[in-house]
Amino acid sequence: MANIDMNSLYKLVVVSDSHHDFARLERLLPVINSANYMIFCGDGIDDIMRIRGLIAVPIVCVRGNNDFGSEITELATTRFGDTRVLIAHGHRHGVRRGLDMLMNEAISKRCNLVFFGHTHAFFDREVNSVHFINPGALCGGSYAVVVGDGLNFSCAQRTI
Repeated sequence: MANIDMNSLYKLVVVSDSHHDFARLERLLPVINSANYMIFCGDGIDDIMRIRGLIAVPIVCVRGNNDFGSEITELATTRFGDTRVLIAHGHRHGVRRGLDMLMNEAISKRCNLVFFGHTHAFFDREVNSVHFINPGALCGGSYAVVVGDGLNFSCAQRTI
């Protein structure tokens, strides 16, 4: 688990499911580089690797079900201040059928903020004290900006 520590607000740009829409990802660069961190929830690892030299902020990413041959992990944990964070694509957790498996994973890893993708649908909801955020699919124009103080985080869906 990476331990990320800062003394100010965290601004995270959360992206998932770029599916080779490199033009949108490239247009998103100024937003990404204005943040403190980028979170990538899979299905487009090749896109991220192609542009990584232009990204000026740390990236935490996982691979998705369409990231064939990638050596990137399918599940990552990190910490922003006092908040433990789980990052997954979601295909292995059946997120199209619900959040139960992803909830169990979060609880087992003591995470109370979860970023995931796979469904291509924006989602921002707290369930049983776990805050779930899916930025939607970048290939459909959706991403999320998440801001927090290390304890509480708020999410806004954005389009590009």
